[in-house]
Amino acid sequence: MKAPALVFEGRRWSVEEAQASVISRRRDLQASLDSSSQLLAFGADPHPDTVWSFFAAMSLDLVAMPVPSDATSAIQVRYSEAKALSSSEGTRLRLLTSGSTGIPKIVDLTARQLRASADASRARLGCDADDVWLCCMPLHHVAGLSILTRTGIAGATTLLLPGFDAELVSRAIDTQGITMISLVPTMLGRLLDVRGTRPFPPSLRVILLGGAPAYEVLLDRCRAIEAPVALTWGMSETASQIATREPGDLRQAPDVGLPLPGHRVFIEDGRLGVEGPIAPDGYLVTEDRGHLDAKGRVVVDGRGDALIISGGENVDPSRVAGVLSTHPSVSEAVVIGMPDAEWGERVCAVLTGGQDENLSSWLRTRLDAHERPRQILWLDALPRNAMGKIERARLRALLSSD
Repeated sequence: MKAPALVFEGRRWSVEEAQASVISRRRDLQASLDSSSQLLAFGADPHPDTVWSFFAAMSLDLVAMPVPSDATSAIQVRYSEAKALSSSEGTRLRLLTSGSTGIPKIVDLTARQLRASADASRARLGCDADDVWLCCMPLHHVAGLSILTRTGIAGATTLLLPGFDAELVSRAIDTQGITMISLVPTMLGRLLDVRGTRPFPPSLRVILLGGAPAYEVLLDRCRAIEAPVALTWGMSETASQIATREPGDLRQAPDVGLPLPGHRVFIEDGRLGVEGPIAPDGYLVTEDRGHLDAKGRVVVDGRGDALIISGGENVDPSRVAGVLSTHPSVSEAVVIGMPDAEWGERVCAVLTGGQDENLSSWLRTRLDAHERPRQILWLDALPRNAMGKIERARLRALLSSD
């Protein structure tokens, strides 16, 4: 897998120049690493050096482990634990998930998974030597690294930004011939705030949107300017995408599209599973609950471990959040179960938007008694991590202190 052509802060490396940089980095590693080394931990700052290290590790059959420079002390300890673990044959990438619980999980990916993911993504979205994929996603996460693998295999170009800045992203889309970009909903919302109602240029043909649920108010803004959004569902364990809509498919429907070519999504005990080469050992039952619609498109209903049991009644937090999101004063809604001495768990809602004192009475005709939030907390903005995922541990702390 060769490094893609790369553009960073005004400098451009051709495919050949990028590969020469990888070879140089590989020589340095061969001179400095112990012959028994199986893993290469390296800084994951958004910089060409990270790109060269990633591809050099891959070419040496090492396990690449990118480490963010801003990791907290607790996360640094977790990376140290990950570095000490052995890996199975074929593993080429070790990541810590960006999970919302505050305890990242170690995920290993094989060369087969990485290649299969890039090939399946290309079959759904396209990606060839003429494409320019803007990367403003973290390079210690599968969302950022998968851009490098896709463009590397296709011989395409990656325009790497030193982080996400809505103004910079908008300017690059308008002036740098960007054809593809990956974003999470929070990023896309900020990008649309900058652009207003100004449509994207015709050169931009794919906005791959995942990492978190996309609320209807955001999708309505995308429909108004005919943005080429491709909704997707995936995870670190599958090297990124599992199911993805076609770009520009902004139907008002809950699905995230068909499974990627060469893969099957199935239901096991109410949970979504995937079979095919992107899955570890070819088969994975995820923690996400969902179903398939009549055309085989994937609908993600929520996390299987997020079910709230209050007073012996099961409460689906995604359903409650969906109802709350239809209230005109609510911009975003998150529903969490909190420990309760009387009920076991109580249903709590964290909301953004304009506070409405009549919300509780409005909910009486839309939710059963056991589903209605017993605690409602309004925030100016939901706390999110670098991937745009809601930090539920912080929300729990806020609810506990409210």
